[in-house]
Amino acid sequence: MQVTTKLNDLFSYSLLPIIFVIFITIIVILIIIYLNKPKKNLLSVVEPLPKDIITIKNKYLTLINNLTNKVTENKITNRKAYQELSNIIRNFVYEMTGLAVQNCTLEDISYLNMPYLYELVSEYYDPEFARISKSNIIDSINKTKGVIERWN
Repeated sequence: MQVTTKLNDLFSYSLLPIIFVIFITIIVILIIIYLNKPKKNLLSVVEPLPKDIITIKNKYLTLINNLTNKVTENKITNRKAYQELSNIIRNFVYEMTGLAVQNCTLEDISYLNMPYLYELVSEYYDPEFARISKSNIIDSINKTKGVIERWN
């Protein structure tokens, strides 16, 4: 018994299902990439009530005066003083604007359009993390105090 098989030509089948499957696969991949893309945190400024501004300023100026006393009495190292100063200015900005800058990196702060905050935090970075620093803590305290006093 003789069996014959007739093979169809390659293009005798429709390409439409193959193109459809490829198209759907590409769409699914693009959706997965889009959903997994890291999102930038959009920080927004919330203005405090006018009477609170004076209270907040006085609170942080008191903290700075306490830090100055610790430094002049040699009760704190320069590194710890810079860390405390960084916490003070970051918490002050948080209370004044509502921006959670306590855990922001210097790069994150650079995007906030607050040059005074960026300048202060960048000044604190070297003494905070270096083994030996030639920075003057009293000058840094006075700059920070000036920013808090001039804040509108």
